[in-house]
Amino acid sequence: MAAAAELKLLEKSLGLRPGNKYSAQGERQIPVLQTNNGPSLTGLATIATHLVKQASKEHLLGSTAEEKALVQQWLEYRITQVDGHSSKEDTHTLLKVS
Repeated sequence: MAAAAELKLLEKSLGLRPGNKYSAQGERQIPVLQTNNGPSLTGLATIATHLVKQASKEHLLGSTAEEKALVQQWLEYRITQVDGHSSKEDTHTLLKVS
C-alpha cells in the first residue's frame, strides 16, 4: 500500500521509531493506524498530523491560523488531487502546475 510506505517515510523523517501498524480500508485503500492506547486513526492527513505531534514537531503544522490552514490545504490537495494520478509523470505535471 502506497500510503503506508509514505507514512513510514514520514515516521523516519520525523525521527520516530518504526513499529506503527498500518492497514488499508475500503475500495480507495484509506490508511488506518492501529494505536496502542485508543481507537485506530483513519486517513492520511489525520495520521500524518498525529505523527508530527507524536514527534513533538508541531511547528511543521504551522504556528498561526493562516499557516495551519495552508498546511491543511496542502494535505487536502495531496489527498484529493495527487492520489488519483497513477503515473509519476502525471503527478509531477500536477505538482508543477500547482
